[in-house]
Amino acid sequence: MVYYEDIIVTQDGNSVLCILCKISLENKNTAIELHINGERHKKNYIKKILILNNILCDCCCLCYVKITDLDHIQTSKHQGQLQEIHNFVEKDGAFIELPSMIVQSWASTEQGTKSHCTICDQFVDFTVKEIQSHIQSPKHMRSKAMALQPFNGIFSVDDNDEDLWCKICQKYFANYIEKIFDHIDDSEHYVKLSKIVRLIEGQDIVIDNYLTNSTEDKATCNRCKTLVSCNIDNLERHIKGKRHKNA
Repeated sequence: MVYYEDIIVTQDGNSVLCILCKISLENKNTAIELHINGERHKKNYIKKILILNNILCDCCCLCYVKITDLDHIQTSKHQGQLQEIHNFVEKDGAFIELPSMIVQSWASTEQGTKSHCTICDQFVDFTVKEIQSHIQSPKHMRSKAMALQPFNGIFSVDDNDEDLWCKICQKYFANYIEKIFDHIDDSEHYVKLSKIVRLIEGQDIVIDNYLTNSTEDKATCNRCKTLVSCNIDNLERHIKGKRHKNA
């Protein structure tokens, strides 16, 4: 049998054991090669290399040097830290890109694994403390408020830095970060926008221009190659019409 790293022959000689993945395989080169080229073995091999080079589990702030410590990522502590990070990111709106899951938050001690905040264009250490601290920072709050405005039909008012205008609700409100979040989370705003989004779902109708352009009052129906006034009544009438149904 050809020598394969991490593959050992069992006592009966009829099968082999992958000590990295802890599974038995048929003692044939084709079966072994199929396994070592598979995703499971590749991921475990990457983890092994990282550990042999003294890696750091960033989210748990622990350093490991033994192959047996691969089991660390299955522990409740590690999984709990990962879940807490994911909860923070999802609640914030998923603006933070987490490290590649192929290494399960393991990184070299020299470079470290970083998370990337896409709206602040800033790298953050992959720990609960650092991610939470960044999400709650004034810089991130300002960036988040600016990022959310176009997706919620909120615009600046000409010659007026003190107020903002919501196209969805046809309301003005003070230009403060807290007020922006309060308005977006308000049930009236959420219900009105959600009704439109649910109505056009699967209908090949887009409202991007409507939400991002203060003077645009139309939605675009790509199926019919036409513009439709962006309100519930007109959108419903268009969707139920013969032209749209037969397009």
